Amino acid sequence: MRVLNLNNLVQQINIFAKNCKDWMGIFYTPAIVILKILLIILVTLLLVKVGSVIIRRFFEKQKLMNARMDKNKIATMSTMLSSVYRYTIYIICGVVILSEVFNLKSILAAAGIGGVAIGLGVQSLVKDVVAGFFIILEDQFSIGDTITIDNLTGTVEGMEMRVTRLRGSNGDLYIIPNGEIKKVINQTRGQKAVIVDIPLAYSADINKAFEIADKVCKKVSEEEDALVEKAKVLGITEFSKECINMRITALASPNEQQELERKIRKKIKEEFDRNDIRFYYRNN
Repeated sequence: MRVLNLNNLVQQINIFAKNCKDWMGIFYTPAIVILKILLIILVTLLLVKVGSVIIRRFFEKQKLMNARMDKNKIATMSTMLSSVYRYTIYIICGVVILSEVFNLKSILAAAGIGGVAIGLGVQSLVKDVVAGFFIILEDQFSIGDTITIDNLTGTVEGMEMRVTRLRGSNGDLYIIPNGEIKKVINQTRGQKAVIVDIPLAYSADINKAFEIADKVCKKVSEEEDALVEKAKVLGITEFSKECINMRITALASPNEQQELERKIRKKIKEEFDRNDIRFYYRNN
């Protein structure tokens, strides 16, 4: 009975297809081609969505299970793997459309110069992908790091199979192909130097200025946990025509040095004003 029902269903489908073909006439074949393409694209988007969710959840579990692993590195690996998976599915989708819907051999044979252009494009793509894998393998930078690439400075917002995305301090998003990254300055790895230069007038009381600056350094060192090495007055580093330059130095945790420099400058200004210590006055 089930076999008969299945045969009846197949017959009904064939009859429906024949009626559609008769009704649509010359538009039947193009319509079937478009329908196949849309169906393949729909399945591709579904696979990309499901696969990306699975990859993201897998790495989220790794964060919870292994607290010792660097969260930025896990995020980088998750983004890179998702990108590789997504591009792989897209390529398979293109091959299926060309082979199943169109005549692949005839297209390639007729491509001519276009085929050479495609080959050059693939070569550039492979270059970017290989460079991206070496960035991960050598741990040059991770998501969340502040880096400089070809005079472009920003925080790594995303790393994909082909490109790296940097978010600048002014909000600009830089999208850089991995194959074009030749030299990277990573400002996040290791301790960072805190340097504050204070221009003093020649008429200022140097001994008093040193005493106040030393008190500020001690206060900052007690208050700021981000300091790896306590702040100290290095001394006078320059005698210029206009002023005397006094320098304060320290060592800070990554990405903390600029904030600490701003705090030291603020405290120095407040204390110098309170004690009538004159800064260098620039008369423009």
